[in-house]
Amino acid sequence: MSKYRFNLSTVIIMLICILPIFAYGMDSSRLPQQIKIGIRHKETAAPLVYLFSLSGLELGYYTGNQFNRIESFIESDDIIVRKDGYFMNMNGTFIEYSFNEQRDSGNGNLHGPIHIQIGGKFNTRQEAAAYLENISRSITNAYIVYEDGWRVWQGLYTTAANGQIGLENIKTLLPQTSLSLITQDSKRIQVLNKAGKVLLMYNPGNADFYFQPILQKDGADRIRLDSKDFRGSMIVKRYGDSDLTVINQLSLDEYLYGVVPREVSGTWPLEAQKAQAVVARNYAATKMNLHREHGFDLCATTHCQVYGGSGTEHPSSTKAVNDTSGKVLTYNGTIVEAYYHSNSGGQTEDSENVWANPLPYLRGVADPYSIGAPNDTWTYVITKQAARNALIAQGLDVGDIADIKVTEYSKNGRAIKLEISGTAGKKILEKDKIRSAFGYNNIKSTYFSINGGANRGGELYVLGDLAQGVKKYENSSVHLLTGNGLKEIGSIESPVLFDGTTYNTTQKSASTSNDIIFNGKGWGHGIGMSQWGAKKMADEGFNYEQILNYYYTGTKVE
Repeated sequence: MSKYRFNLSTVIIMLICILPIFAYGMDSSRLPQQIKIGIRHKETAAPLVYLFSLSGLELGYYTGNQFNRIESFIESDDIIVRKDGYFMNMNGTFIEYSFNEQRDSGNGNLHGPIHIQIGGKFNTRQEAAAYLENISRSITNAYIVYEDGWRVWQGLYTTAANGQIGLENIKTLLPQTSLSLITQDSKRIQVLNKAGKVLLMYNPGNADFYFQPILQKDGADRIRLDSKDFRGSMIVKRYGDSDLTVINQLSLDEYLYGVVPREVSGTWPLEAQKAQAVVARNYAATKMNLHREHGFDLCATTHCQVYGGSGTEHPSSTKAVNDTSGKVLTYNGTIVEAYYHSNSGGQTEDSENVWANPLPYLRGVADPYSIGAPNDTWTYVITKQAARNALIAQGLDVGDIADIKVTEYSKNGRAIKLEISGTAGKKILEKDKIRSAFGYNNIKSTYFSINGGANRGGELYVLGDLAQGVKKYENSSVHLLTGNGLKEIGSIESPVLFDGTTYNTTQKSASTSNDIIFNGKGWGHGIGMSQWGAKKMADEGFNYEQILNYYYTGTKVE
């Protein structure tokens, strides 16, 4: 008996040691506490941005959890944050300018990236500020700089020659002071007031410098970026000789406050919004560092999740986030990639039929809840020439298009292979590349048939005798035994046949028409939760956990 007890205890201890390995999805502390969202980057990066907070702004950097303030901006209006470059003052508005020394060197309305350093490097801001105050009796347009220590600079000169003239003028006023010309730096950033006065210049190098509201007792301060309000703080940085990348850092749930009402309406049933809050939290947790090369986790567009900042928040959506705070969707104890889309058109899809990886919790399910909602059906018409132009833009020219047809469907009814034949050859588009080639807003889903499908006279080939090979049948002469009895194939919408390996369509080709007509269902990739389906389920009394369990096979909310 004592030996049995010893062995049982040993087993229990071993289980205790092993179980946490599988408990990631159950431990809300493993969720990210802070998240970085790219508001402006790459194509949307800007030469300058406007920032404001009612409580004032402070700029600094973090050492661990300790914020190190380097400057405060107590302004009654926006401050301008811009790259160290060429700008023209156009009636109080600054625009980036393509400077030409031969043409523009004498233009007094231009600001440039050449500066004069007065004196040496200071150990503290207080020392630099005291020195600036001392020389301001003699020198105008001087300001504090944080770049490898504290410094005092003067001027926004457009050329080295103009800067040298300014340096000589300062030398006559401060003959015993060391002076040096500062050339343009690809990472340097200027901070100005609306009148164009330099408040600070700084160079973050590869570090993150944060603009954040000066905290007030109510903790409800927002930061305004280009007339839009956000929670948290803003990181403004440059990559090489680029425009400004702007990143919003905030807590995960604060981020979701601005995601849920942009993904679904704040007027929708609360349970549908709770379901959206959980899948959005899952998405953020599993896609962290998706944009690591740009210095943030997720972007604010449909490439990741649509995020609109605090100005788009809705009380009902915020409640949905708070009511599900820390809740995630798991499969066998591991947090899942909870993809979602607008409308399934009546049937969701298996993950491998859109992308590459088969995931056990992303299985196609019948979705009657999406039928009758916006975009449950759609039609897109494109001429063969326009289709050719779209393909050329993708590097897929087949010449003049002779025919276009789906050659393989998934068992859930979505196109897997689209064959395009032309005078210069043939191309096969597979899975999601079908939509990307013609535009995601045009081909709303891969759940489509072309030129009316089989019920308008498609071709059917049947292998009935190994000795005779396949034989062509007209649709009007063929009947199939379906779950609803014997049906003439011409009366079945988009019939699909299984040959033991793949599912194939019998639809009509587009060879006889100049227009290519896509008749489709649903909007989106069709993987995971249908947002409109979730709304209908909530309308019918399902709670958010039941909604999620329906769309994500074998999952749990934990």
